[in-house]
Amino acid sequence: MPQWRLSQGAAQSGHSAAGRTGSPESDANRARDAVSSSAASYSHPGIHETAPAGTTISGGARSSSAPSSPANASRRRWVDRASEDEVNKLLAVVDQFCCTGNNTVLRRLALEQLSIALRPQQLRAEARRAFAVHAVERGVVAAAVRWIELGSADLVVAASNFLSDFAFGSDIAAQAVLQAFGRIANCFRRIFDTVAWEYLPLLEAAVLLCVNIAAMCPAGHATLIPLVRPVCVRIIRNPKAPDKLRGNTITLLANLSMTVGPELRSLCVVQDLLDLILENKVSGRGRSVAESVIIFLHGDTKSDEVDKLMSLNVVGEYCVPLMELTLRGDEFRGMYPYLMYSARVFYMLAQSREYAEALVSDERVVPLLLQANRHRVGPMQVESDLEGRRLALEAICSLTRLRLWPRESDVASLAILKADLPELLCDEHSGIRASAVALWARLNVRYVIERLLVGHRLETAGIFPATFWSSKVLSFLFPFLDGDASEA
Repeated sequence: MPQWRLSQGAAQSGHSAAGRTGSPESDANRARDAVSSSAASYSHPGIHETAPAGTTISGGARSSSAPSSPANASRRRWVDRASEDEVNKLLAVVDQFCCTGNNTVLRRLALEQLSIALRPQQLRAEARRAFAVHAVERGVVAAAVRWIELGSADLVVAASNFLSDFAFGSDIAAQAVLQAFGRIANCFRRIFDTVAWEYLPLLEAAVLLCVNIAAMCPAGHATLIPLVRPVCVRIIRNPKAPDKLRGNTITLLANLSMTVGPELRSLCVVQDLLDLILENKVSGRGRSVAESVIIFLHGDTKSDEVDKLMSLNVVGEYCVPLMELTLRGDEFRGMYPYLMYSARVFYMLAQSREYAEALVSDERVVPLLLQANRHRVGPMQVESDLEGRRLALEAICSLTRLRLWPRESDVASLAILKADLPELLCDEHSGIRASAVALWARLNVRYVIERLLVGHRLETAGIFPATFWSSKVLSFLFPFLDGDASEA
């Protein structure tokens, strides 16, 4: 394990999500110019066959290109010419970072340039997808991991933050980072075990990377839990922890709670999160999505923990703003929420009648859930959005099952749903189709009961074997029945 030392600038300053730390500004400018001038003369295969002369990034890194491969030719369709220019600028910096002849200062500056450029406000979704594919092919993940293993603290921070931004909002990039995460975890283990505040930038960078990998790759949760278990509660409870670090730690817990709820309950962290919310002593960024963590762990049945949130009007003051900003692709308390996690808040609360009543009492809830299934375009689109759309439908279905929706006043929302249902019933995602047909059946109970009666008569007459109609025919049309019509 390397003995990390932070440079004076890194030790004294915090950093944004992109991971800006290190040398004084004058040195940074000189290094940035050096990166730019070197990248200007470096040749690499690009998105299109010839890069336009004079394209620059952060001070003049130009890109040139060789003829692209057939695979690259198909990827060209992802982006327009302006996006191709953006991607080629970034690929020039990637190649410069991967070049073994660079010194550590140039490597760090290249990583910081990439991190800034990859922020959601800077790079369009089409360009991000194209960049991720080409950057992975060029070995940028392997190079960054190597410097996490071997570099100085400044370079470890820059490499970790770059991988965080690289994985954010890109399934391809996140999977590439996850494949190498075993090596990263070996380096992070010492950081998490000691929680040394003098190495705060390292700790912040390590937590941030875990947050984004957990958000994008639920398959990696089993790897993350033993790594982060020693650190999460200590950060949340420690008054010295900055709001950004505490907030990112809470976001990590929310991401992990999708698959490892029992393990998180064993940490006994819910009371600490409630204290943060009820005492209101930390900023919104410091609380992050603490309400989501509590709802994920306890919201499906009535509980004292969620009752306390309800007393604070958690639906109107938290759930609704969270979903609104999710659908707009905007920042919420210092993080960018994915649809799957925001929709799950509503899904969990809709399982309990008392909490479901609180949902329908806010007239904004059902329209937002309907809007979630129109969430097909936007600044950030990831594979998990499909599960988010399914969860939104399931939440509405639960409200319908509990006979809380639709009400007489819900004419407009019901009209929108009826207009959207035909397309949802034909969706390419099987989970969305199944949830859509369940919702349709809840709204057309008479139709389902008539089909059950037809099957019962056919079975009674001996035309079909017993239970054949319900278990083999209707369960195909209405998967939620699964041979049991008791809740139809």
